[in-house]
Amino acid sequence: MSASGTTSSLGAFFIRHFGSGRLDQDHLRPLSGTPFATVRRRLHYYCRSFWNVDLRLVSTGHAWSDKEGRQSYLQQGILYLPETFDAWYGIPGREVYRAAVAHAICHLRYGEQSFAVFRGDALTRCLIDIVEDARIEALAMREFPGLNRLWKGLHGATPEATPRAGNYFERLARALIDPAYEDPDEWVRLGRSQFYEGPLPMESAEFSGDLGSRLAQAFRRKKIPFKAQQDRVRIPYRDDNRYCWRTEGGGRENSSRVAKLKKNRRFKFFGLNVNLVDESDNPSAKQFSLFAALFNFQLDIGVSTEDKDTDALGVYRYPEWDYKLQIERPSWVRVLEKIPDLGEASLVDDIITQHKSLISRMRFMLDALQPEENQRLRKLEEGDEVDLNAAIRAQCDIRLGIPPDMRIMMRTLRKNRDIAVLVLLDLSRSTTEKLPGQTHSVLELTRQACVLLADAIGKVGDPFAIHGFCSDSRHNVSYYCFKNFDQPYDGLAKARMAGMKGKLSTRMGAAIRHATTHLEWQKKGRKLLILLTDGEPADVDVRDRKYLRYDTKRAVEMAAQEGVQTYCMTLDPRADQYVSGIFGARNYLVVDHVARLPEKLPLLYAGLTRSS
Repeated sequence: MSASGTTSSLGAFFIRHFGSGRLDQDHLRPLSGTPFATVRRRLHYYCRSFWNVDLRLVSTGHAWSDKEGRQSYLQQGILYLPETFDAWYGIPGREVYRAAVAHAICHLRYGEQSFAVFRGDALTRCLIDIVEDARIEALAMREFPGLNRLWKGLHGATPEATPRAGNYFERLARALIDPAYEDPDEWVRLGRSQFYEGPLPMESAEFSGDLGSRLAQAFRRKKIPFKAQQDRVRIPYRDDNRYCWRTEGGGRENSSRVAKLKKNRRFKFFGLNVNLVDESDNPSAKQFSLFAALFNFQLDIGVSTEDKDTDALGVYRYPEWDYKLQIERPSWVRVLEKIPDLGEASLVDDIITQHKSLISRMRFMLDALQPEENQRLRKLEEGDEVDLNAAIRAQCDIRLGIPPDMRIMMRTLRKNRDIAVLVLLDLSRSTTEKLPGQTHSVLELTRQACVLLADAIGKVGDPFAIHGFCSDSRHNVSYYCFKNFDQPYDGLAKARMAGMKGKLSTRMGAAIRHATTHLEWQKKGRKLLILLTDGEPADVDVRDRKYLRYDTKRAVEMAAQEGVQTYCMTLDPRADQYVSGIFGARNYLVVDHVARLPEKLPLLYAGLTRSS
């Protein structure tokens, strides 16, 4: 039997016995189309150069589908795009990505007004969304006519033999953007005429709501049934318009999907206990590996019972280095950026009170790191302004017949620290263990060190972020942002640091790649990544200890190419055997006395940033 036949029969076996809802067939075969990772950098340059917009682009982790949750969506200044786009009407996937980005930016530029809380039916809302999409595109094409070629080619709906509401909506969308398209239906022609010749101008905030409601009333007279789930508008580059609607609280609609009931099920396969989650939208369940279940009997495959929260702020895919094959596996690891749990912020204040003497000792060191006052460089032949005293002396020398000193210019030298610091914490299960002869665990000492470091960096004024990570196979690398660069170090950040927990494993390379992505957004001359860990890279689906070591080394090398300096602070007494090979001979520190970690971390920051 061929390899392809074996794979298909295995997939059919599991689908037949365990149901397609708990095991998504999309993940049994490679994704087709244009991957997001191959066009992300190009799209970023497109946003900056053409639109002058600094828009963050994130993958949703799914290929495009007209099902809910698999479309593009815009939330809080972040555009979430599908993992892949197939060619559409002969237009390649990379152009579909560009059309989606341009459409989302039009929402930001031309659709700042949000609609009121909607209490009508799904038909009216669907038509309001279609009109709003066409309105912002029409306003954009007035300013940039060339966008018509980009969007028009992605509309190809034609009349079908069997009337269907979704087909009428797709034809209406095409008629509103393509003047050359002629539709035989009277309702579609009515929509086009009212769109261009209606009583309200397109710039009006009531335009989309008014026209969408009137078109909904006219469509009901056609007596064609409408089903919200089946009659979705299949136009891949358009998002789901959640950005346009206000919620009961007055803000825009929350992009987080409604949590569904999860049913944990166990089954036994050749003596192997496997956990599954009965939820088709659960990303972790979709990444269930058939071959790991067949050939790796020591694993508890499926959704980890320690990480039931599958709601992620963003889904990112990164490559991973295979040192045996000497290749980089594209989109091999999935990173889920999650909201950290909250703890008691008073715990952070207690740590500061407990270490008052240490903070007092570090005060002089921190004062030396702060930028000095502006300095004036005098006696220059070329400078920014005239030194009045030197000019008067030169004029006096000329009247006295003495050769003057013509260095009468001066320049003001402004000294500013140009550095961004990201502290990445290893939050694996091993950090919860108590230290020999100590009452504190590694996690508690890590929390204390981060609190003191945040206090120190806050006094110096450098932009900084504190992130953490843990992993449960390559499909589920959890990444937590306790404090981001653009967030203040306030009560929320302290509560998140107080609530940090240690669990699961340490897939270090993926976390370093994601931290590097965060640092790439910082417009600083120097970018520093400090990794704090208590052991070597490891994960439940990797048996070869060298595999993740070489992948982490590769991630450090790639970070260096992006201008990010990586420094490792490890608590593992055996780290000398491997850490220098990963980070370099001068880019690591082994902490011999773990109890002194709260003191060592701020001192390390001071030493690494002294010359910045």
